[in-house]
Amino acid sequence: LGPRNGRFYDSDGNVLETPVSFPAHSTALQILGTFILWFGWYGFNPGSALAIANDDSSATAALCAVTTTLAAACGCVTAMFFDCGLDCLS
Repeated sequence: LGPRNGRFYDSDGNVLETPVSFPAHSTALQILGTFILWFGWYGFNPGSALAIANDDSSATAALCAVTTTLAAACGCVTAMFFDCGLDCLS
């Protein structure tokens, strides 16, 4: 790893007025990483009930799964609005 050549300084070392934006490296790997994290959240959050011995603990695990799904969806929608908003401002 090293500095992003051409991001903040030109080839002569002079500071650029505005940073140059770089495109994403691999959108497919970003999405794959998101799904891996999401799958891990399903293992951790509902799995926190550990032993589903009765109806109360199974209801808690189900509520955790629903909350995990809603949190991921809200994060996705929020990121989409921020991205669209930043595109409109620039």
